[in-house]
Amino acid sequence: MNNYRYLLIFIIAVFSNAYAFQFKVETVEQFDDLNIVTFTNPEDMRNNPEWNPNLEAPPLTVNEAIQAVKKFTKSLKPIKEIEIRTIPKHKNQWHYLIKVANKSMKSKYNIYMVLMNGKVIPAIIQPQGYK
Repeated sequence: MNNYRYLLIFIIAVFSNAYAFQFKVETVEQFDDLNIVTFTNPEDMRNNPEWNPNLEAPPLTVNEAIQAVKKFTKSLKPIKEIEIRTIPKHKNQWHYLIKVANKSMKSKYNIYMVLMNGKVIPAIIQPQGYK
């Protein structure tokens, strides 16, 4: 009987952790000739302010986005490109894509998605398929 009590405690612990799990919001985009994927917490997406470019300036300036990436990476290599885009399937949600040089790794670039609330999400560069 005592073993069943431990089994019950174990099952409750496992299911309480499984219940707390939240799926990430997957964003797939093309940036120049690179296919990139980012995974964002739903809470971060909810905290990302809406923006209408026809009515007001962006909630996060380009300089603030660069500083957010610099703080996230602890240093900043030369920036190659910056774009501002809508987040696919999220109306009035915008983000910056910042491409940074990377000579020490296998890929030539690191790409970061910066939400309008300053949250930095590293992008995963999908490998090119063989033809």
